[in-house]
Amino acid sequence: MAAFALLIATLMSYVSYELIAYFQRKTTIQATEFNLQLVSHIIEQDLLNLSVLAMTCSTNSSTNSLLTEYFTSPEASSMDAVKVFASMQEDFRVNRSNGYVRRLIVTDHKDKFFQVDNLVSASVPLNIHNIHTLPGLTEDATEEWEQVIKDPLSNSGTIPYVLPIYGERSARIGTVYLLANVSVITDKLKGYSLPADSQLLLTLGERHYYIEDGKILPSSAKYRFSGYNKDGSGSSLTDVSLLDADGQEQRVAVSYQIRPGVALSQTLSDKEFLPQWNIWLLLVLGVAVLVIVLSGIITYYLTRTISLPVEKLKKRIDKIAQGNFLIDRNIEWNSELGDVGRGINRLSQDIVTLMETRLADEKQKQDLEYRMLQSQINPHFLYNTLNSIKWMATIQNATGIAEMTTSLSRLLRSIAKDPRKLVALRDEISMLDDYFLIQKYRYGNNIAMELRVEDEDLLSCLIPRFTLQPLVENAIFHGIEPKGKGHIIVAIGRSGGGGVGDGGVYVTVEDDGIGLSREQVAEILSSQEAGDKGLFEKVGLRSVNERLRLTFGDKYGLSIESLEGVYTKMKILIPHRKSEFSSYNH
Repeated sequence: MAAFALLIATLMSYVSYELIAYFQRKTTIQATEFNLQLVSHIIEQDLLNLSVLAMTCSTNSSTNSLLTEYFTSPEASSMDAVKVFASMQEDFRVNRSNGYVRRLIVTDHKDKFFQVDNLVSASVPLNIHNIHTLPGLTEDATEEWEQVIKDPLSNSGTIPYVLPIYGERSARIGTVYLLANVSVITDKLKGYSLPADSQLLLTLGERHYYIEDGKILPSSAKYRFSGYNKDGSGSSLTDVSLLDADGQEQRVAVSYQIRPGVALSQTLSDKEFLPQWNIWLLLVLGVAVLVIVLSGIITYYLTRTISLPVEKLKKRIDKIAQGNFLIDRNIEWNSELGDVGRGINRLSQDIVTLMETRLADEKQKQDLEYRMLQSQINPHFLYNTLNSIKWMATIQNATGIAEMTTSLSRLLRSIAKDPRKLVALRDEISMLDDYFLIQKYRYGNNIAMELRVEDEDLLSCLIPRFTLQPLVENAIFHGIEPKGKGHIIVAIGRSGGGGVGDGGVYVTVEDDGIGLSREQVAEILSSQEAGDKGLFEKVGLRSVNERLRLTFGDKYGLSIESLEGVYTKMKILIPHRKSEFSSYNH
């Protein structure tokens, strides 16, 4: 357990260190990213304003229209030049970032040019002789914040923005040349919190510069950026990469794109990502001590509450396996394992009870088998006896006794020996004939039964055994017997369209007895005692209805129609099914 605790402490120390380093690195990168975004948004707005100022001279605007007319018209006058200059000054005045414009020049590269200068007194006057000294001011020049140059007329650090001016038929007629003071960037970085080992870099096009003490200086080292996979950034405009520079150690660089071609970056050394050792060491020691103490407490607790009780339970189960079923109250603690102990004791009691019950059942079974042997009658003896009675009655010319004995013999043989659950309707009618013959000798000429079959083919369809007998029995006992005499009609026909699959087969048993009320019909269908005094006990009309529904489905079954004092008609519906494995609709 101690080794396990030390292992856990070591793993937790390693994980804690990695987590602290991860969050330290993540927090540092996110803070740098936030600072760069904040500064870059301000710089971006000023650069955008300056770009708009330059484009008012090169694209569709009032100033551009005046310039185009002045540069292209041979009849341009000095008044036209005054209008152009006034329009340029007005655009310059309303621009919010005009304070960062070192000079704004518009020229046709011949003998015409205009200049708006923020500090005329601190600059050599611009004229036709020195305008060509301005770097990048050529007839085909285009440039958008791609480098830092020195203004030759004032020795100020500037960033050029050069646009062409097009006249009719998209022909170039001049150039807009804007020099923005580098303070447009450095002013925003005043008070920027920069760690001692970090550095601010500015990327203009393909050129890299470093910013130091408010100055933008060109870098002599070659910068190479590569992927950094440990932590990403939260913005699509921010890029985190590894920076390699000649003669310098590899660092992490967080870069934010101010606008296309212009990006501001801050380098971070590995020292910025390392967690403070004193805090981490205290954390590791605290975690190690805490884990060891907790492991000791948990070991003691588990030994008392789990290990020892489990050992006692195991010994108790071994005793039960050896045949010792005595109850042990010492394993019934006030805990979950105590519940298990109580369950084991109940199991012991249940085993003893089960063994006693099993012995009693075996003794009872032996007694029942002995009684069954005593009461068993050979059915062949019963059939032979009935057959002897039949021939004796025939010899003595007692035909009624002979017919009744023959019918009873066939009825008993069908009940005792026929294993089928479903029989052909003709077999069921045959058994019904035997049953009715016996009842006819009982009631004499007071009862009569008539069979009506619509189609002989219907007699081959299957029906559960002993289905029609309870219906005829009910008609005799509940309809005809109270009246004294009566007539029963058993009708078999097709239900529905007459085809084999068009609704099935109906069998009705109708008597002209005393009839039944609605309450009596409901009582007969719900009572299980309807057949108690007939041939089959507990086989009433309700049983017939349930057997039909269970065998063929809910759409089939028994229905009763009756009118008190007139008639009772019981109707069963079965499918036209000739094979026990035929399909039918449930």
